[in-house]
Amino acid sequence: MIEFTGKIQSVRFYSEATCYIVCVVKVEDKEIIMTGNIANYTDYDTYVFRGEYTTHPKYGQQFAFSEYEVLATSEKEDLVHFFSSSLFPGIGKIMGQAIVDTLGENCVELIKEDIKVLDSVDSMNDLKAQMIQKVLLEQQNDYEVMRFFMKSGVSVKNIGVIQSFYKEKTLQILENNPYQLIDDIEGIGFKTIDQLAYKVGIAFDDQRRVKALIVHVIKELCFKTGSTYVTLSMIQKELVRFLTAFDFQLMDEYLLELIENGKIVEKQGKYYEYALYDAECTIAKFIGDLVSRNDLYYNDEAPEYLEMLEKQNEIEYAVKQKEAIYAFLQSPAMILTGGPGTGKSTIVKAIIEIYKKLYPNHSVALLAPTGKAAKRLSELTNIEAQTIHRLLKWDLDANKFGMNQKNPISQHVLIIDEASMVDCLLLANLLKASKHVIKILFIGDFHQLPSVSPGNVLHDLMDGIVPTVYLEEIFRQESGSGIVDLCDQIIHQDIRDLSFTKEYKDVHFYPCIGSDVVHNVSFLVEKAMEQGYSMHEIQVLSPMYQGDGGINELNKVLQDVMNPCDDWSASYQVGSRTYRVGDKILQLKNRPDDDVYNGDIGILTQIMKKGEYEVKQDTLVVDFEGRLVTYTSNDFATISHAYCMSIHKSQGSEFKIVILVLLSNHYIMLKRNIVYTAISRAKNHLFLLGEEKSYIRAIHNIHDNARVTTLKEQFEVSCSSSPYDFMD
Repeated sequence: MIEFTGKIQSVRFYSEATCYIVCVVKVEDKEIIMTGNIANYTDYDTYVFRGEYTTHPKYGQQFAFSEYEVLATSEKEDLVHFFSSSLFPGIGKIMGQAIVDTLGENCVELIKEDIKVLDSVDSMNDLKAQMIQKVLLEQQNDYEVMRFFMKSGVSVKNIGVIQSFYKEKTLQILENNPYQLIDDIEGIGFKTIDQLAYKVGIAFDDQRRVKALIVHVIKELCFKTGSTYVTLSMIQKELVRFLTAFDFQLMDEYLLELIENGKIVEKQGKYYEYALYDAECTIAKFIGDLVSRNDLYYNDEAPEYLEMLEKQNEIEYAVKQKEAIYAFLQSPAMILTGGPGTGKSTIVKAIIEIYKKLYPNHSVALLAPTGKAAKRLSELTNIEAQTIHRLLKWDLDANKFGMNQKNPISQHVLIIDEASMVDCLLLANLLKASKHVIKILFIGDFHQLPSVSPGNVLHDLMDGIVPTVYLEEIFRQESGSGIVDLCDQIIHQDIRDLSFTKEYKDVHFYPCIGSDVVHNVSFLVEKAMEQGYSMHEIQVLSPMYQGDGGINELNKVLQDVMNPCDDWSASYQVGSRTYRVGDKILQLKNRPDDDVYNGDIGILTQIMKKGEYEVKQDTLVVDFEGRLVTYTSNDFATISHAYCMSIHKSQGSEFKIVILVLLSNHYIMLKRNIVYTAISRAKNHLFLLGEEKSYIRAIHNIHDNARVTTLKEQFEVSCSSSPYDFMD
């Protein structure tokens, strides 16, 4: 086994889910590309990596490490890291090093006592000196504690929260049971604390670690599969990955303790993380009470208003559309479902107009799970819509909703579009804050992909729980559209080959193998842009990131097609990705304070490098349709190029041109709901590229046994109790 000692210089790829990293490590006078699994890496720690050289078919020679350890750092190294942290904006590593070199290891106390000691530090000015002393004097945190946390990869923001919560008991908690932080502090997860616990000497098989690990495993498995519970055998199988040797006879004892402490719930061999169990119960209780209400009545003026609306808009609603409108007015809860072109938008516009005339004093909220879906809903209805997170005033830093059962929303009616994307945790939080809500309309296409997070809410609510109107007839000008017909045929599995696409002007199939995909996609995009389509109107979709026809490969090529490099535009390197002014950018995580959400697409408008501009860090500025959002090094992992994106990320969007790539090496993702979701994103033109057998296989693959939930069972249990039991 080969051993190297060095620091991580840059990270090319990192997965939070698996802790797998591809990084460049500085070893003496050379740089080595290394791969392996590492938790909470830093760029200031010195590591010992042990492993062997391997050869990647695409990226060449790499060092694959199977073991690593963190070497102890000196007091001076820790102080430099302390002064270059976000506690001291504008200081950085160079000045931090100068402070420590000039004043020595007792520099913190020296600066607190006399600000003038900073006069001897190179490049120091009065403003920076005053800021440094002010932070140190106001900082009530023990530096020794901060040093320990920072060495363990805990962010400065979380350090402040931790010490504010525990105060003088911080060290005591750390030494006694650091895993307690997971329960007490929002935003602190198992992986961070596990690294910290290792440094205080807690053994891998210590019961405190194993109990926290069991809860973590249950949660991770649920988020990985989309399920709301797991089985005992699943827990045991996953624990083996974290514990090389463990006496599973202790499992029953640990599980019983966790159940008694309310951290997990067990029902008939099903094990839930408490939050997921509580979410299903909350939904079942609230919806169960809502559908059983008898204090709502039908307004006899509804047919008159509907007739007036028909005359006003010069439209005649079909029988099924009228049925849906009346069903909403008569039902406290209803689901409206159907594929593209079946008239959902037309019905929603009519529902809103009639309801507001019947009940002018009632407040109606139009909601969607993503910013893109909310914007599209606004455009279709001419009424302002918003994300569920925005309505609930989600605080990103605290990971909490400002609107809740103690501070409910004021709306009386909720209309939730793209409901197939709503997970059980989000819906439960919405319902907890819906004390004044008397009517809910869920709109969605249950043939699409379910939510990314746990739950299968729309499907479960349709299963005999909430009255549902199914729209199957294709209305309006979209009748005769190949895109709409294709979606309908996929639903009914009425496809044996793709030769029928030749009959349509808006659907085109180009058979090709993986090595030809890049060329063909580039050709289509170039032709579309020559015809006047913008990069926002053209969207390439692929189900996987790696390999031929993958998102990563296509993004690199399409960047040169849609935003070619020139001698005037600024560029910036982040790992293996190069950003240019004018790039199409995809947001990967919610940023509610900036009103930008996961899946939103913007344009990179400015690159400001430290030293060239008056900025404290290298900064990228992205324009999301008028909302300018800035990104620094801490945020670079939350964006990516959007020339090609995943089908999951495209949910809730609509594009004039969709180019969908599907190959045999995408076999893991060859499922009907994935292909259906992608195709239904196209508005005017759809181009199918790849292998016909892959499309046909996906269209006929309707089996997805990974996601299991118990919302329907919880609904049956809750029928005898009030859903407002949980409300204060």
